[in-house]
Amino acid sequence: MNKWKFLVIIIFFSLSYTACTTSYNQLIKDSENTFYQGKYKEGAKRLLPLVNKKSREQLLYMMECGLMLHAAADYKNSNNVFLAAAKLADKITTSISKQAASLLLNETKTNYKGEDFERVLIHMYLGINFLMLNEADEARVEFKKVNELLRDINVTTGKRYKQNLMAKYLTAIAFEIIADKDNDENDREFAYIEYKQIYKLSPKFPLVHRDLLRLSKKLGDTEDYNQWKKKFRKEERIPKDAGELLVIYQAGRGAIKASRGKLLSDRSMKVSINNSLRSIPLKAGVTVAGVLVALKIAENPIPKFRKRSNRIKYLQISINGQDVDRTYILENIEKTAIHNMEDDYKRLYVKVAAGIAIKGAASVAAGLTAQRIAKQSKKAGGVAGLIGAAVGAGTGVALASQIKPDLRCWHTLPANLQIGRIFLPAGKYNINVKFLNQQGRIERTKQSKIEIKKGEKILLNYRTLF
Repeated sequence: MNKWKFLVIIIFFSLSYTACTTSYNQLIKDSENTFYQGKYKEGAKRLLPLVNKKSREQLLYMMECGLMLHAAADYKNSNNVFLAAAKLADKITTSISKQAASLLLNETKTNYKGEDFERVLIHMYLGINFLMLNEADEARVEFKKVNELLRDINVTTGKRYKQNLMAKYLTAIAFEIIADKDNDENDREFAYIEYKQIYKLSPKFPLVHRDLLRLSKKLGDTEDYNQWKKKFRKEERIPKDAGELLVIYQAGRGAIKASRGKLLSDRSMKVSINNSLRSIPLKAGVTVAGVLVALKIAENPIPKFRKRSNRIKYLQISINGQDVDRTYILENIEKTAIHNMEDDYKRLYVKVAAGIAIKGAASVAAGLTAQRIAKQSKKAGGVAGLIGAAVGAGTGVALASQIKPDLRCWHTLPANLQIGRIFLPAGKYNINVKFLNQQGRIERTKQSKIEIKKGEKILLNYRTLF
């Protein structure tokens, strides 16, 4: 009798553990809500105990905390957290086969390695922090790492990520800052090379047209300058003794992971599971229909990204009461997240379906075996019915509870990254930044006073949360 009671307790405990485990999304909720109320530092402080504690979600806590500190303009401490996150991310690697296998496990059982774009953005924010701290050398290194990491991911996974234009543009800016500081034409040449590459990748990006004209002229490359002048049908007209205003804008709330819904409601997944079940030997009593019934309430383990609020389309920059220029999207984080996840789905769903088929067949077989033993055992007595009920739950609820999407992701990211760049003669200026919504109407404005000095760059960094 005791061993049957023990079996019941084991099954009950496994179900209870799955139901009671606190998820990352629950743990981050309080800090995230604080952040989205505009209390950046308070949100970060609430995460510090989790940032400093080893766990399967430690990388995520670091990324969330680092970005909260960045939004609070605490760039030094933000970098302390992001540097630790970058080291941790380098240690967590996952092959495609392991990625497919991990999708069959409860989210609490695997270390969160970060989505590809998330690991890349750690270095993006390190670079922006260093720029804001006036440490251009360190910024350049981090911005270069963004595209180096993307190339590595392409080589090791077979994916085809495009180069990050925001990182390339900020790399060029960092090179120019270093060149101006050290009077080094080599660094200016490196900046020019970056601008030419950006033009090839995005020929309609208006700011790079001016940069190609400006630097080809500054480097004394008459042939290139004439070529750009003919192509763009304009000349370089940067004011003499000019300085620069650089505006970095981080718009809205980035996409977060959500469930795709029931596993078998996805036709591609259902067909693949069915085909896999028919291709493997099934134990006596196990049928394709029986396994599908056990999987009926299971969720699709491959999540999707769901868009959130992002009301502002771009920033209009007004100087001394006159609209001069605007910001332009160079990295659409929201679009990248959604696109990459759908690419992953196409890559992984057949492997995932095969794993689910095997797991489902084994679970149903184990349930039938346990029921058979319970009926045969005289010692089971009145407990046999209880065992049968528990096993029934084990083949249905327990199996379904293990097959569900990992919804952990970086919650505080913006929807996109934008940049604006204006060259102005040395002097003092009143700046009015207008936040224009998707319909072109002004939602809010932010005013400030700046002083532009010859050859120097003023950086302004904005983030909206709506």
